[in-house]
Amino acid sequence: MNDVASLAGVSRGSVSNYINGKKIKLDTQEKIKEAIAALNYIPNATARSLKTSKSNFVVFIVPTVNSPFFSALSYHMQQELQRYGYKMILCNSNNRSEEEIEYIQMANTQKVAGLITMSYAEVSNLIATDIPLVSIEKRVSDKVPLVIADNYAGGQLAAHTLSQLGAKHLLFVSKNPVKNISTIREKSFFDYCNTHGMIADRFIARDIPNFVDDFQEFILAHIQDHQFDYDGIFSDSDEYASDFYNILIREGIKIPNQVQIIGFDGARVYARQKINLSSIKQPTDKIAEKAVEKLLLQFNGDNKNISLDDQTFLPVSFEQGMTTRVIF
Repeated sequence: MNDVASLAGVSRGSVSNYINGKKIKLDTQEKIKEAIAALNYIPNATARSLKTSKSNFVVFIVPTVNSPFFSALSYHMQQELQRYGYKMILCNSNNRSEEEIEYIQMANTQKVAGLITMSYAEVSNLIATDIPLVSIEKRVSDKVPLVIADNYAGGQLAAHTLSQLGAKHLLFVSKNPVKNISTIREKSFFDYCNTHGMIADRFIARDIPNFVDDFQEFILAHIQDHQFDYDGIFSDSDEYASDFYNILIREGIKIPNQVQIIGFDGARVYARQKINLSSIKQPTDKIAEKAVEKLLLQFNGDNKNISLDDQTFLPVSFEQGMTTRVIF
């Protein structure tokens, strides 16, 4: 800091105030900024947090980054946090409760500014009361705000869309265990079908490494004379819908002429990607925006009235791909 102060022609105290976010004159800010750039000075974040008692790191826990949805959500979360001057620490739990717990304990030890989690473990008792927290998809506790896509509306929208596109005999497909938000997507799908007198069945693959073999066996058992017994398929994830799609294509079933398929998530691998699978799209940008908004409220001490009612449901939409007929 002495070097920065010398080059900028200002006091060491001014540099310290600038680094620690305190108010100083605009022309002094510019001089210090130029000096920092010239010297490649990098403030020690740990020392800074010890001095100011304020960290600018936020931990974001996701089950996996190995999917377009979680990848997109992680990107938008990092962008949104950066907009407010916070750095994101991304933690991939690999869907393992033990790893989630380790990350939360790490967040407690390092005294990070906050934590945003898509944790599916029972972790509320492990989170220090002084760490602001927001959960996505699954509620952690009464006092933690929840941000979630409207999964019930998504299942209804899938059934409605398949019906509007002429599908008569529908099928819900997934893999065990069907739980948390997946149960909501399935229930809403069947609620719509039952209310509107539509025929709908379900097939759930076993929770085994080669569960796709179960999909194949089911499909082969329901193909007669080059026709599949179902003309509309909905899955609680794009992953399983894509598995079904690939097997049907391989068995000579024409998509979408004979069978129409809708998944859930609707995330692209890259921005220009042409959507192949029709899907119920979750608004990853809005999920990140709302999660950070709820976290910032806690930073500002506005979390006194957070309760079970503090749930933000974000609307989903239908994303037209190549696995359903075009809606006119």
